[in-house]
Amino acid sequence: MVGAVSALFLLDIKDRVLIWRDYRGDVTAVQAERFFTRLIEKKGDPESHDPMVYDKGLTYMFIQHNNVFLIPTWRT
Repeated sequence: MVGAVSALFLLDIKDRVLIWRDYRGDVTAVQAERFFTRLIEKKGDPESHDPMVYDKGLTYMFIQHNNVFLIPTWRT
């Protein structure tokens, strides 16, 4: 079950946080930068096609447009 979004990030393709908004205080910008590490690992899995990445109690949903990622994040 998804709760409220903890933070919303805009990241570029080079893993830099362009803009972010923290709504609940439980996700930091450093955790958003780890998103790309998990995404690269996920792309190596041929059975994974969903726009969700899970890491240490965090859930990242992402939408990519050109070289920018929109990433709402929440604690699970």
